[in-house]
Amino acid sequence: MREKYDIVIIGAGPAGLNAGMHVTSAASSLSVLLLDKITPWERPIPCAEGLGRLGFEEALKVDPSWIRLIISRAVFHSPDGSSVSYTDSNKGYIIDRAKMQRDLAGALQSRGVEIGLGFKVVNVSCPDSKGSRKVTLDNGAAFESRVVIDASGPVSLLGKGENICWKPYDLEPACFVVADNVRTEEDAVNIYAGQSVAPGGYAWVFPRGNGAANIGIVVGKNFVKGVNIKELLDIFLMKRFPDARIISRFAGSIPCGYKRKAIALPGLIKCGDAANATNPISRAGIVEALISGGLAGNAALNMLEAESEKVFTKICKDYEKAWYEKRGEPHLKLAKVKGSLAKVPDEDYNRAAQALQSVDQKNVSMAKIFGMSLGRFPRLVWALRHLM
Repeated sequence: MREKYDIVIIGAGPAGLNAGMHVTSAASSLSVLLLDKITPWERPIPCAEGLGRLGFEEALKVDPSWIRLIISRAVFHSPDGSSVSYTDSNKGYIIDRAKMQRDLAGALQSRGVEIGLGFKVVNVSCPDSKGSRKVTLDNGAAFESRVVIDASGPVSLLGKGENICWKPYDLEPACFVVADNVRTEEDAVNIYAGQSVAPGGYAWVFPRGNGAANIGIVVGKNFVKGVNIKELLDIFLMKRFPDARIISRFAGSIPCGYKRKAIALPGLIKCGDAANATNPISRAGIVEALISGGLAGNAALNMLEAESEKVFTKICKDYEKAWYEKRGEPHLKLAKVKGSLAKVPDEDYNRAAQALQSVDQKNVSMAKIFGMSLGRFPRLVWALRHLM
């Protein structure tokens, strides 16, 4: 490794990789280093791999080989077993995230980016008198960088001591499996609600093709006490997919909250989970990571040209504003809704699903869901008030 770089990107997930794609989008002689403590694409990635088509295609040029399946419907299952199917004309994808990340890393390497895998960053210093920051690894090695992009994940403490480091908001546990011999439609994702299924959260079934599926549960932070999430998942599997054969198991935490706080300082930009970019309700984060990573890459290029504190401050504010307008504002509304939704009793979801079953499932829309709920299910509508 060199003693100094123009840009160092910490984290080779979707956010860090897309930041690199934007940094290297124009032919240049910039020195760029991408670091990760693991090699993400050499192991199964703990992710359901579902995302919306529009956001994905907005964030980067999509390679068709990354797409496992095209999803046209979402099926919501209420606690009593009633279900409502919502068809999205824009459709969504189940992707092969490992292949996407491996391909993006290969593209960055071909553009001259140095990639260091198996290196854990333990500290990023405050800027020195020349504006550079020192990046220190767990093996004691250190080097300077004019700009650092932190895409290191949800428990990042990089930038500690500055007004950009905080504990993750609303960190929630998730547990899931990849299994085969699962009978589920390959053009639909299934979501299951209910306090007995996943208190404060939900269970999901996402197809992967050829009879395989990603099946998991996320539990709300305020409902974790006394809950054995692995046991909940096993009960769910036994009840609904008794013939499923488990291939692999995963567990982890998802940063599901959002507050509007600083996510950029001169020479240090946070994106992806490090910036709490995950959707608070759906807990989706791939598209959010790609979008915030792209914005961070653009901001990093601008910082290399900045010559005054005033310009640096404007770049930081512009980056934060761009993220807020793209995803932050709706995420803030969803974060306000989340607590109220978790308190809605199962009976309200049951009655709402039963009422919506009377509508032709091909014509179910968000407008119809709100329209039929208004007046009939006041507790549910009250929980959703910030979205109306």
